[in-house]
Amino acid sequence: MSYNFPPLPWLLAFEATARAGTFTLAAEELGLTPAAVSYQVRALEAQLGYPLFIRKTRALELTRLGQLYLPGVSRAFADLANTTTGVFGKSGPTLIRIRCLQSFALLWLVPRLPALYAQLPGLQLQINTGSWSGAMDAEQLDLDIRYGDGRWTDGTVELLNHPEIIPLCAPSLAHEAMSAQTMIREPLIEISGVADTWDSFFASQGVAQSPPPPILQVDQSVTALDLAAQGMGICLVSEIFARPYLADGRLVAALEARPKSDQGLYMVFNDTTGPAQAENQALRRWLQTEMTH
Repeated sequence: MSYNFPPLPWLLAFEATARAGTFTLAAEELGLTPAAVSYQVRALEAQLGYPLFIRKTRALELTRLGQLYLPGVSRAFADLANTTTGVFGKSGPTLIRIRCLQSFALLWLVPRLPALYAQLPGLQLQINTGSWSGAMDAEQLDLDIRYGDGRWTDGTVELLNHPEIIPLCAPSLAHEAMSAQTMIREPLIEISGVADTWDSFFASQGVAQSPPPPILQVDQSVTALDLAAQGMGICLVSEIFARPYLADGRLVAALEARPKSDQGLYMVFNDTTGPAQAENQALRRWLQTEMTH
């Protein structure tokens, strides 16, 4: 039986480029040069007689026909991979791509990676925390760990943790007489873009007065924690991120008050079939278990 479809290398180049968004990233995945990937995609377009991509300055965009063609091509490769794995077993580790906050990676995930790898030997992770990772879409990720209200519609959403919020300071700044009424006069460090602000904290403690502008504003919890540990002021941080600093004494709770955050830590994922399905599910179970410790 003969099959009427283009050469497999051309289809691989198309599928990888569609996921990656550029010839350069697709080339890195396929172990080819960008020029070679571009040539194979053009050859595929020439054989089909229709363009599959709109070439833009810094990225590629699928044409309407490309959008229609991609799911079938991806499904065919997934079926082939599943069949190969089912008959012959896995030939090597499967890469799982995670996106998360830098603070979550540094303060929670990285210290636990030895335990994770001991439990799931052969696991291969790609952890994305840089600002550029915000441009990644669902097709480029296996698991997205987000901090927010959980109202996302681009995948399955599961709660990991609904944390407490703690005001923290260096031991040198802490004193027994501090209260919410007096703490409002202390130097405050605030994390930009979060729902758990100093305004909301003092309101929850019954303080009618609005706090003065913070002496420092930062965009990451880990930065706020480091500044507070240096005695620069009091920070307001999720208990999840505060644990390492509390454990080694670099920071202490400025007050015993620990209001619940309006936001939480969530996993967002698309649980599709494929060779990484079992590893994805095992990783998610591990995250849920560790969050309860």
